[in-house]
Amino acid sequence: MSTLRRALIASTATLALTAGTASAAPTGSFLSLDKEIVRAGEQVRVVAGCGVEGLNLVGSTAFAPTGQDGPYTGNGGVAVFTVRSSALSWGTATVRADAVPGVHQVSERCGGGHAGSRELTVIS
Repeated sequence: MSTLRRALIASTATLALTAGTASAAPTGSFLSLDKEIVRAGEQVRVVAGCGVEGLNLVGSTAFAPTGQDGPYTGNGGVAVFTVRSSALSWGTATVRADAVPGVHQVSERCGGGHAGSRELTVIS
């Protein structure tokens, strides 16, 4: 097992254990956010995986557009993943400066289809 792969697994396990929210769907997808409650301008760390289908995106109306929003159809943005692997990817998303306070869905798409979501509450 490569050093990078071990580091990825250890980092992911640590984040999953300390994360504010995490979900695993029967399809093998995984979505974890390091916070459940945020303010405008804060960053959210995201860990996501889709198994064999491959991760397309993690997006939310609470996230600021990044210029890499691709197929995200909502009025928001997507997480920017700095590390991508066939098993798990992780990165960050910035909460938009004009995010409306309330509950926003953070949705994961795998292989072109909806794979699950988590709730992210924006407070003022």
